[in-house]
Amino acid sequence: MNWLTPIGFLGLSGLLLLILIYVIKPNYQNKRISSTYIWRLSMKYNKKRAPISRIQNLLVFVCQLLILAALGTLLAGPVIEKNSAKDEEEVIIIVDASVGMRMTDSMATRFERAMQEAKVKAKSAFENGAPVTLILADDSPEIVFSRLGKDNEEEAIGMIDAIYSEAEERCSFTSADMSSAMTLAESVLELNPDAEICFYTCTEYTYNNGVNVINVSDKSEWNAAILGCKAELDNDNHYKITVSAACYDKTDFITVFCKIHGVNGDSDSTVLLEKGEFFDPSNEEKEIVFNSDDLSSGAIYSYDYIEVYVSVRDSFAEDNSFFLYGGSKGIVKIQYASSSPNNFFESALRSIRQSNLDSWDVQLTMLKEDEAFATEGFDIYIFEHKMPDVLPTDGVVLLVDPTSAPNGSGLQIGSSYHVDSSSILSQGTSHAITKYAAAERITIAKYNDIILNEGYEELMFYNGRPVMLLKDTPDTKVLVWAFDLNYSNIIALPEFSVLLYNFFNYFVPQTLASDYYEVGDTVEFNGRGTNLTVTGNGEEYKFENGKGEMITTLPGIYSVTQSSIGDRELPEERFFVKTPSAESDTTKEADVLPLTVPDSIIEIEYQDLILYFAIAILLIMFAEWVLEIKRNY
Repeated sequence: MNWLTPIGFLGLSGLLLLILIYVIKPNYQNKRISSTYIWRLSMKYNKKRAPISRIQNLLVFVCQLLILAALGTLLAGPVIEKNSAKDEEEVIIIVDASVGMRMTDSMATRFERAMQEAKVKAKSAFENGAPVTLILADDSPEIVFSRLGKDNEEEAIGMIDAIYSEAEERCSFTSADMSSAMTLAESVLELNPDAEICFYTCTEYTYNNGVNVINVSDKSEWNAAILGCKAELDNDNHYKITVSAACYDKTDFITVFCKIHGVNGDSDSTVLLEKGEFFDPSNEEKEIVFNSDDLSSGAIYSYDYIEVYVSVRDSFAEDNSFFLYGGSKGIVKIQYASSSPNNFFESALRSIRQSNLDSWDVQLTMLKEDEAFATEGFDIYIFEHKMPDVLPTDGVVLLVDPTSAPNGSGLQIGSSYHVDSSSILSQGTSHAITKYAAAERITIAKYNDIILNEGYEELMFYNGRPVMLLKDTPDTKVLVWAFDLNYSNIIALPEFSVLLYNFFNYFVPQTLASDYYEVGDTVEFNGRGTNLTVTGNGEEYKFENGKGEMITTLPGIYSVTQSSIGDRELPEERFFVKTPSAESDTTKEADVLPLTVPDSIIEIEYQDLILYFAIAILLIMFAEWVLEIKRNY
């Protein structure tokens, strides 16, 4: 029995009042009578019926107590719960499909063992008449089937068998997004908060939040891994190679091999280095350094790529090797031609070369005043004062103080104008090339009027006339400074170096931000040309504008090919995609499963007992009335 308004029990205080009334009720009264004869006769009669009278009085008192008790109880709203039984048992099965589940005991992978146990659990639930939900937890968790009952047992078991037979494809190479997986489980818990969650995984959780976590790892599993590798130039400009290696769940002496390909520009040259380390549970991860002292053939100042690996038979082969690229820097050729060479240009270009030493081999060709310039074969052309007849089509062009317009530039140059030496520029279209360069700090005393600038963005102005312009199309990439540096304060300002630095980085960007990524990372491509193609693992991705991004799904080596201006093929670039380092640990641990158990939303129905209490009160009142009549007559 339940109570809708328990405060109604305060009405039972009437019982105390009734008892108090009986306690203070006077038993005798003084009365004047004419004779005691009849009184004495009645006392003889009352003595004979006194025991019955006492019982009647007691019964009346009890009836009154019961009436008050029933009324007080009635105020509390007595009800009986009609649907107090729990829903049928329900099972939510979550199977970890992260790359760590690919580890094997040589008979089956963890993922295969998990699917087998999930099948057994599902069959048991169906036998008990309980619905089953199956969730695969990878980087993008999905509900395979939801709340299928015994009538759909064959369909559900068939889907589990299909996943088991396709385990190589269904188990991912990424980490599992457990937050999203538990959100899917919560959507089922909202319908039945009493459902049981069974999570088959290889991760130990400090707090499982009520989830039944079944660890499918095997004691025989162990793993040796190459977690990472980096190559750094030392003070002598020679490479030092640092390898991060690990050995989990086993005490052993592991040899790490480092094979360097294309040493010092020789594509056929290969150097193999090796070092052994002793690993134990107290020191599972170590850094192994290969430097010039380890080379009998001499120091390394460039390489094509580095292959690092361990040759062992462990439980997980996908992290036994690592490839590092970026040892051969791309070449960027710059030609500076001027009828009156400016030393500030040479200083700024040498500074750019030095700042990009780790990324590019910048080769400068600084022509003297009378030397003939080239219009092909360079990546960047800088022409000052004297302009070429035809605009180069295989590189980026910077025109400084153009007195004439090269064919193909889309420009028409007017007269030169002398103005006050304190004349300042104003900002035009915002662009990456003018970032951190304040136009209002730059003054000019002479500029060339641009009459026509077809397809150009106007980056800076003087008195409403464009003096810094940019054309950035697939076939033409030109930056124009339409003023004489000798009549400007720009060469004494940081803006001069900033504009040249921005110009270089904008048109000669790093195609890749890194030489290696983990599965699940987003790789951004910032190509120099228009056509960029990425190939790897039998797949091909094309980016027509040379820029884009892709999310890595499989480990391996990927190559990047692209065309520069004028469809000139640029050297191939490569990058390596590895499995997530955290997944290499055979006994990885986590703090808590991110599950929020929803409150029950089952509506409970009650049967009202007011009518029954009212009938009982009426019956007791009738009994009390009968007793009163018998007592008084």
